Amino acid sequence: MKLQRLVLFLLLLAGFLVSCSPGHLGSNVIAFLRDGHLWTIDPNGANAFDTVAQDTAVIGYAWSPNHQLLAFRTLDSNFARTAEAQHIASNPITGQVGDLATSINTIGVDGGSPIPVQFSSSDVRFSQPIWNTTGTRLLYRQTPKTPPSNPESVPWLVSQNDQPAGIAIKELPGSYAIPSLSYVAQQQMALGDSDKGVFSSTLDGKTVHYLLHTPLPDHPLPATLERLLWQPAHQDVHFLYAVPAPSQTTTNTGPLTVQLLLGTLDGQNTILTTCTCTQFAWSPDGNSIIYSTGSNYTIFRLADHATFTITGVNGSVPYWSPDSQFLLLDGLHTLVLVQIVTKQQTLLLNDGATSENYTTEENLPTTSALLQPVANSIWAADSRHFLFMTRNRLLWQNTALHPGKGLYTAAVDNNGHPQDPPAVVDTGNDSQPGWTYQDANTSFLY
Repeated sequence: MKLQRLVLFLLLLAGFLVSCSPGHLGSNVIAFLRDGHLWTIDPNGANAFDTVAQDTAVIGYAWSPNHQLLAFRTLDSNFARTAEAQHIASNPITGQVGDLATSINTIGVDGGSPIPVQFSSSDVRFSQPIWNTTGTRLLYRQTPKTPPSNPESVPWLVSQNDQPAGIAIKELPGSYAIPSLSYVAQQQMALGDSDKGVFSSTLDGKTVHYLLHTPLPDHPLPATLERLLWQPAHQDVHFLYAVPAPSQTTTNTGPLTVQLLLGTLDGQNTILTTCTCTQFAWSPDGNSIIYSTGSNYTIFRLADHATFTITGVNGSVPYWSPDSQFLLLDGLHTLVLVQIVTKQQTLLLNDGATSENYTTEENLPTTSALLQPVANSIWAADSRHFLFMTRNRLLWQNTALHPGKGLYTAAVDNNGHPQDPPAVVDTGNDSQPGWTYQDANTSFLY
């Protein structure tokens, strides 16, 4: 009889827990921030779920590669009471904020008790954590209130995603660049750049191998160009980086002519192109790169070195579809869809402003600027659906959106043609919407 009662109790408990769940498995849900809470919601607007609701505000999060976990930052309680915390600057397009006094945590898509990967302190600041491609480790930067001027002296830490703070935290060797995380699951390496040369390191920081034994010329570069990026989907054989073009000297402002090079683990280098670019990144399939020069965004194909250039809005955020067939340029005034094979460009969303109102000024950031990649992708995993925040862009292909400002989803067919009007998902005070994991090697820095 006691056994039967226990079984009945467990069944009732299971039913109660199911009834309290948000009603989804996490495979296709959208996440966003609203009023300091982390929410998830179905693409059709159903099953809104307050995944993280704490006394201190959530200021950023990142989807894991398997879409089952979220890493998030919450403000330190003491810092949250300061004047600085009341005026936190954010990127006007992504909504992301920089390094702040926060904790770092992980949580399942269906909520529960977060695991604190790093406890907060008002004297220590952390960047938004970056997932490795297997979803087992988190990479993040730790800085004091006043960051050091030399980027190589900024500690980069690696934590296991399921271990409480103080357990299994490792430090990588000093690097001018944000370490690039590899793709081969068996080796899990980080790629960095120091005053001793280019190196690869295991994620515990114990085994370091120098690929180039001399410093790269004129490094560190301005922060958006100081990058060494593993080539996606190509077995960690090649990496992309920039060096100043011959006779060019580095400056912190104005155009800087650089060569984009494809390096190998055995020290061989191939010049891909020369440009006065300010940002560069890979496509998800590793077969193309994208780089920006002001309001121009150029796609460069490795197979034949063919290029084509898109004229967008200065400062736009490029988002590759997971299958690399499409590119979205999310700007302050416009949202542009690019079909890569046909080179077709479609203006999806705009605010009615003319190009004369667009910001054209662009200065390179300092070498020590604390930048970070975009934390989440606005594309769905199927590469045929995406989301967008309207902000002040309320004209969809020159037709007014209904019901106006909000979070929307849209669909394209295999040829990149928009399908049906966008569907509203939520009209709250939302920010930082993300649908899937964003590979840092395919993202610009902000």
